[in-house]
Amino acid sequence: LIYGLLERYRGLLLIEISVGLEEKITPVLYTAILDTNTKHQASEKNALSELNIIKQFLTGQPMLAFLDIPWIPIYLLTIAMLHPNLGLATLVSIIFLFIIALLNDNFTKLDLLDAHKALSNERRLVSNIISVSDSVQVMGMRSSQIKEIASIRGNYLNHLIKASYRGVNFSSVSKFSRLLIQSLLLGYGAYLAIHQEITAGMIIAASILLGRALAPIDGVISAWRQVDEFKKSVLSLDKILRNQISKEYSVELGRPRGRIELINVSLRLRESGKSTLDGVNLIIEAGESLAIVGPSGAGKTSLLKVISGIYKPSEGQVLIDGSDLAFRDHDNLGKYVGYLSQTSELLYGKISSNIARFDGVDNEAVLRAAEITGAHRDIVSLPEGYETELGDLGFGLSEGQKKKIGLARAIYRDPAMVYLDEPTAGLDDASILSIVKLIQLLKQQGSTLIYTTHQANLAQLSDKILVMVDGKIRKYGKSAEIIQLLGSKSVAQ
Repeated sequence: LIYGLLERYRGLLLIEISVGLEEKITPVLYTAILDTNTKHQASEKNALSELNIIKQFLTGQPMLAFLDIPWIPIYLLTIAMLHPNLGLATLVSIIFLFIIALLNDNFTKLDLLDAHKALSNERRLVSNIISVSDSVQVMGMRSSQIKEIASIRGNYLNHLIKASYRGVNFSSVSKFSRLLIQSLLLGYGAYLAIHQEITAGMIIAASILLGRALAPIDGVISAWRQVDEFKKSVLSLDKILRNQISKEYSVELGRPRGRIELINVSLRLRESGKSTLDGVNLIIEAGESLAIVGPSGAGKTSLLKVISGIYKPSEGQVLIDGSDLAFRDHDNLGKYVGYLSQTSELLYGKISSNIARFDGVDNEAVLRAAEITGAHRDIVSLPEGYETELGDLGFGLSEGQKKKIGLARAIYRDPAMVYLDEPTAGLDDASILSIVKLIQLLKQQGSTLIYTTHQANLAQLSDKILVMVDGKIRKYGKSAEIIQLLGSKSVAQ
């Protein structure tokens, strides 16, 4: 009865530890997953899966086996007190099973590591294929991608099966050895009893204690795959948590004026190769509008992402009203910032919630933002209007509709700073006219506006134009002057 109660409370304690672990580190993991500056995003995306593996291990049988290991010396000492020879035989048996455990680790470690890498590659490939599934289907790439997935999956299964076979062999040897040892010691105990060195009761006690001493080692060997997964998950989460710096902000700086300064900013997206941005120095006064132009691959989008805080500069600083953006509270600052990416990034949920950034729907602000961007007419034409539930990534809407709703979200509640990446891409003439009116309105409101474009007629609406080429600023000045300098050239050249 006492043993059963202790087992119960031990299990409950492990569950409480698991729940406490969840409550303590999931906020940090959520931050890591959403952190666009992380260089190991594949591991961050799997962070919650790694946490689940750790929690399952903590509340499963392998953990109970590990908790029983510290009791082995006590069982060993007790058996030795019954008879020294029995204690010595038990010690040799324990050492033998430990050797089997070490051999199991040595022979399965590399294959399990390769299997883990292959599984990560499979997840990454599947994620990439899903993100471009339209192109894969239309251009007949499904067969080739299925072969690619099958190849990686085959590699994963090959290493996993090899490790599993070896693990099963060692587990079988362990179980066989454990039963053999118990039988031999039981026989030896009977021999000692016959010679009146121990009593019959001592034989039973020694047999029970021996079973308790050997069981944890046998349990660890049987669950070695789970042990290996647990170790890898712990190392993975440890790496993620070490890279996450916890920040607490006691003072909210409030609505920014919108003055932006870049001081010798460089950005390297890959460890090797040339910089995407190289020594960029720039000042944008509060309330100014800036159009960033240049050929494809010049660094326009990268510059916009650095200014908005999506990318952290490899070198240099980005200052908002004189304060380093890297040390600002982005959750607080984000309330006063609007952003539209080249791809419309809507989330699962209602249209109204998407526009309101999932932070409580302000009816007036939602309607105003939708009307300004021209999204209102499209939304009310839907059967459920603003209550329409969108699928993942805004599934169910056209690209143009998603773009307009994304624009409405960007200008929701009149942000102090607005960043637009190719806002007219994929829009018809009527929608482009709405963008023109939006730019004019934002200028009138005094918002700091920065946008990228390939269209000269859109660029000339801004106060200033910046021409990017090969990650460097080639020309920068008032829009009329830059347009005149460029002459008949397209701003994209």
